[in-house]
Amino acid sequence: MTVAFATAGIIAALAYLMRMLTAGGSIAATFVGGAALLAGKGWVALLLFFFISSSVLSRWRATERERLVGPMLEKGSRRDAAQVLANGIVFAVAALLSTVSNPEPWQAVGAGAIAAATADTWSTEIGTILGGTPRMLLVGREVQPGTSGGVSIAGLVSGVAASILAALVSSGMDWKTPILAVVVGGVTGSLVDSVLGATIQERRWCSNCTVATERRIHTCGTRTIHRGGIQGCDNDVVNLVSIIAGAVVTWAFT
Repeated sequence: MTVAFATAGIIAALAYLMRMLTAGGSIAATFVGGAALLAGKGWVALLLFFFISSSVLSRWRATERERLVGPMLEKGSRRDAAQVLANGIVFAVAALLSTVSNPEPWQAVGAGAIAAATADTWSTEIGTILGGTPRMLLVGREVQPGTSGGVSIAGLVSGVAASILAALVSSGMDWKTPILAVVVGGVTGSLVDSVLGATIQERRWCSNCTVATERRIHTCGTRTIHRGGIQGCDNDVVNLVSIIAGAVVTWAFT
């Protein structure tokens, strides 16, 4: 156990030095990575699939993405502890539980969680750049790129592709979770994220810049005004709920 978490700590520290994670994010990543290393190679492969693909996409045309949606987003490009845990806590707990009980149901939970997290990330990163003007999932109204709850064809296709690849990674590790179950879980998680983003996620407004944002303090320094959704239900909360949904759906289909 000590070796697993020490190794994860070294990797997380390198990610911090490369400005991928904040200090808090590196601590959270040590827990998630240590759990994966402790559980075995399949868990490590899935976590690396999520981390590497997400990191590459976040740097792909990053300047353009920052221009389009940077002022709207709740946080910057470095993942903090809340972001890491929102995306990784379900996976990490499943990994740990797989070491003390029948691993197969927990493998289904872990695969579904990673598929949902990856699908959401790919949908956001690729959809923002290639998706043009997105539309709100429930009402079809055009919204600015980066708006929570907005979807595009490019984003939806990217989410499906991410789910398929996550399923293939788990299958390649000889996990018995059906490929279709992982795909359905990943796509479900991504869609749940969009629905919650369009309905209950907190929405704020900068009166100085007259723009919608997820930030409590806008990039201009102005304290923003609550304009809709449930206060405190931020993007991290929505991500966590959607990943739980993806994990549960995959487990139910197994």
